[in-house]
This record gives sequence, C-alpha cells and structure tokens, in this order.
Amino acid sequence: MRTITCIALAIGLCGLAAAQDEDADRAKLVGSWQSTPDGAHSWILSTQGAMLKVTEMEAGSKVADFTCNTDGKNCDVRISGKKASVSFYYNGSKLVEIEQKGSDVVKRRFAAAAEDGMEVEIMPIVPSGSNETVKFKRVSAVAKQ
Repeated sequence: MRTITCIALAIGLCGLAAAQDEDADRAKLVGSWQSTPDGAHSWILSTQGAMLKVTEMEAGSKVADFTCNTDGKNCDVRISGKKASVSFYYNGSKLVEIEQKGSDVVKRRFAAAAEDGMEVEIMPIVPSGSNETVKFKRVSAVAKQ
C-alpha cells in the first residue's frame, strides 16, 4: 500500500512540475519580438488579465493591434485594414493562433526558444502551402506606429 501511495505522489509531483514548466514557457512569450536576421516582422505580446494583447508589425508599419482571449473562441479583428477572425489557445507551452481572412486560413504556433528567442511556425491551411518557421529575438521595444 505504501508503494502505491509513493508512486501516486511521485506521478502527481511530476505532473505539477510539468505544468509549472509550461506556465514558465508561456510567460516567456510575453514581450517584444523582431524577426531574424532581417527584422522586417515584429510581434508584441502582452497579457491583460485573462486576455492576450497582440500587435503585429511589418517593415515598421502596424498590421494588427487587438486583444483576444486564449480559450479558442473567435475574436473579430482587423488585419491590414481588413476584417478577420482570430482565435488563440495554448497547446502545452505553445501559443496557437488560427487566423481567417476571407477564405484564407493560417495556423501559427508560437514557442519560446533558447537564448531569449521565439519561433513561429506558420502553417497555411487554405489555400494549402508549405510550412515555414520564422525565428525571432527579444528586443527591448519595437517602434510603434
């Protein structure tokens, strides 16, 4: 009986440690990010309570600026001045975004990387296309326009 109790306790502690690691990795995504090596694309991710504030910039121009939940529910937003729908949720330590503009659908997975980096895996769903992974580095601030 003691062995079973010890095993159950060990499993519970491992699960707790894994959840804490996921929370720490999720927190690492918050900040200002600039693509490497060109710096042409930027993301600013911040939390506002249970909401996620997202600012996306391309070549120094603001493309999107909105707040959305992270429970997978759709949020109506504007991206590049056009109506779009986004949803965010966590899959383990990765932040997943589904973005729909018109009939185009793109899935992105944001993941913390070593050396204060972030990787964004971009997966075109409709129309289908090749996946791409873009690397970002943390910057102290991204110029807002």
